Amino acid sequence: MKKDLLNIRFIWRFVADLFICTGLIIFLIWYRDLFFGESVATDQYAMRIEPYRPVFYTCMIVLVLLTYLAGVISAYRKGIVSTQGGENGKSEKDDKKRVIPKGVFYFGGALIIVLNACVSYGIIELINNPWLKFLHTQHIILGIGITLVIYLVLVFLTNSLTIGMIAGNILFLVWGAANYFVLAFRSTALQFVDFMSIRTALSVAGGYPLYMFWQFAVGIVVTVCLCLCWLFLGNYHIFRKARGKIAVRGGALALALMFYLVIFRTDFLASTGIWLRDWHPQYTYKLFGMEAGFFAFAKASFPERPETYSDEMIAEVQEKTAALHASDTYSGDIPENIIVVMNESFADMSVYPKLVTDKDPMPNLNSMTENTQSGHLMVSVLGGLTANTEYEFLTGNSCVLSPSTVVYNSNIKSDQFSLARTLEAQGYSTIAMHPYKANGWNRHFVYPRMGFDTFLSMDDFSDPRYVRMFVSDLADYREIIRQVENKKKGEKLFLFNVTMQNHGGYNYDYFNSSVHVQGYEGGYKHEFEQYETLINISDEALVYLIEYFEMSDEKTLIVFFGDHQPAADDDFLEYAYGKKLDELTFAEQQLQYLSKFMIWANYDIPEKQDMMLSSNFLSSYILTLTGLQPAQYNNYLNDMQKVVPAMNAYGYLGKDGVIYKHGGEDSDPAVNEKVEEYKCLIYDELTQGNDRNEEFYGVGNS
Repeated sequence: MKKDLLNIRFIWRFVADLFICTGLIIFLIWYRDLFFGESVATDQYAMRIEPYRPVFYTCMIVLVLLTYLAGVISAYRKGIVSTQGGENGKSEKDDKKRVIPKGVFYFGGALIIVLNACVSYGIIELINNPWLKFLHTQHIILGIGITLVIYLVLVFLTNSLTIGMIAGNILFLVWGAANYFVLAFRSTALQFVDFMSIRTALSVAGGYPLYMFWQFAVGIVVTVCLCLCWLFLGNYHIFRKARGKIAVRGGALALALMFYLVIFRTDFLASTGIWLRDWHPQYTYKLFGMEAGFFAFAKASFPERPETYSDEMIAEVQEKTAALHASDTYSGDIPENIIVVMNESFADMSVYPKLVTDKDPMPNLNSMTENTQSGHLMVSVLGGLTANTEYEFLTGNSCVLSPSTVVYNSNIKSDQFSLARTLEAQGYSTIAMHPYKANGWNRHFVYPRMGFDTFLSMDDFSDPRYVRMFVSDLADYREIIRQVENKKKGEKLFLFNVTMQNHGGYNYDYFNSSVHVQGYEGGYKHEFEQYETLINISDEALVYLIEYFEMSDEKTLIVFFGDHQPAADDDFLEYAYGKKLDELTFAEQQLQYLSKFMIWANYDIPEKQDMMLSSNFLSSYILTLTGLQPAQYNNYLNDMQKVVPAMNAYGYLGKDGVIYKHGGEDSDPAVNEKVEEYKCLIYDELTQGNDRNEEFYGVGNS
């Protein structure tokens, strides 16, 4: 009876092994065109590995067969051992023969873990890094070392060689694939701050298609085979007694703490030669390895106290600003309504010298001149991280202090000064509005701390019209009008609106594009034409909003701007620039960080076109177009604009019209000094809580 039961266990292991390995073979056959079909690679270095795709395919077939064979041998040996054993499945004599010396066992286990770490590191880099040949030896060793430490933490934490290694293999495959798809969808690599925004990412993920590519297929096959091999070895526990289990898990925590201290509390990564290209994280990932790059950016994602910061220095700057504006008077029109529309992904792509479309996607906005100011807006994000542009506008704080941080998720823990508070102190009701989920970018938590009285999300919209899967701009603007019409007589209103219509991705098959790109036939053609068509729809909706307030008796100021450009494929950008991406100057790279802005009023304001501003200066600037009192911080920012006309987290616009890198060799020392002073004020406002000077950052002790 017992022998029959053991035979059943043997058959079950055999069938399970056969089933999984057969599934892998079917998987490889199903996706064989990825290995033998036409290459879709556009990166010049990725193209060099494409001819070896059939070799990888053959190796995967062999690997699956060898894994199957190993499973059969493992099942057979366990079946033989079990049937030859006594009451406990094996005899004492056999036990003694098969006991492996502890030293050999631990050495062999360590060697296998190291080899597995090397394979996992190779998979992550294969999926993400076409520049493998450029990796220096020390950075390869560093990447394998990081991988190994994570494996050891998992093994010690689970007290199981098998469970820990299987969990690690799955983790590294998912991590590598996540970075690939995030980069593909928004043109910015996966970063530590993204894990603080996981709910936001999941809520919009449905707009992007997941697809198979040959490197990912290789990663899946290798990972499954490795997991099977660990199962074949059996579930080896490091310790079985309670004292040992506690000790090994304490070791996991100690190792994790040591890893944290080395990576985040020392300059170890920098000492290996790693440096950050803040505006282009994937470049750092490719040059030094994905894992090392990830942790280097993670270290930089927490705002550090500027070296020049001190209480005395802050007080001196604030007193100087207050003295400079002590005799200021405020005259001019005070609008009853201030409406700010931050339009999702709205940008003027004609900034690229070689990009040509068959028609202007924003003819209405571009033709507006009466009581209008317009131009380009420097922002600090690309393809996503909308909340950072929002934060820069509302607070006047640039993300220059920590470009890799999503401030809404990391640093807004108490009340913040903002445009909403400045206007609230002068009698305005304040409404924030976003026709999507309230918890996106933590807005339901942040907006009250920014001083908004009311937050309207998609749940507050009644039967809106959709474009693709998002509330249309037209429906959004109708809700703005409804809020204005429903306010009390004589009430002043500040409404800050973040639209959703133009959110990526741009690959809906049922969506008909009316704007077409010329001279480009690459893989991004369909997506770009869909994007520009959406911009055209936004342009038409803007006319509806402007026409309504043209007829209004209430003085209304409308500020309209885009948060960032869409993510674009490298080959499309090379077409748009007319040159290879690795040949671009810093100023040319920064074209990707330009969006569009417009300021319009239904009463007389100065008229200007072709301007260049930045999202951190915009809210302070619009106060100068009114008779409203600015905070002293607004005065400081307006004064700063005389030295630094526009800036983002990575560079600034020089007075000669060229964009320079912060602290670069050709940057202006006077600008560098001013930006450093500005960083100190940002740090002070963001981190000092109740110790901040309220009279400087707010109006009327708001």
